[in-house]
Amino acid sequence: MVAPIPIASFGNNTQVAQDIRARLLPEYDIAHICLSLEAAETELPAICGGNLDTEPSSGLGSNASLPVGERKVPRAIIFGGGIPDDQVRLIREAVLAKAPEVKPIHLTRQDILNAGGNGPDPEIIGRLLRQKLAELVDQSDSESQSSA
Repeated sequence: MVAPIPIASFGNNTQVAQDIRARLLPEYDIAHICLSLEAAETELPAICGGNLDTEPSSGLGSNASLPVGERKVPRAIIFGGGIPDDQVRLIREAVLAKAPEVKPIHLTRQDILNAGGNGPDPEIIGRLLRQKLAELVDQSDSESQSSA
């Protein structure tokens, strides 16, 4: 079995973050979860840049329970629908400055409504994220094959 692709998330709802994490397994592992702008500003550029000493202040995500040497560097960041565009932009720019290969994914509240949800529905969010993550993986695979 192939190891799950590690990702990070920045949202503002602990329960939704946990529910989505469970729905993305086993293909995707939310290794690092941030629940505040302050945490995302410091933690996400560091962990995505390869600093495995960076612990999730939320205590959530698979990296929270792993020793430093076993932690995973996220390959994508998912942003929750409740995160304002200016904060998404701020964090995305900070992360890409340290780790340009990391793929940002922002699901908006409108995306969730358009998919039939009427709030932070983990089932719908999980389905939408799986679609977007699969597109990114396909894109990364074809980019790496064309540069080979």
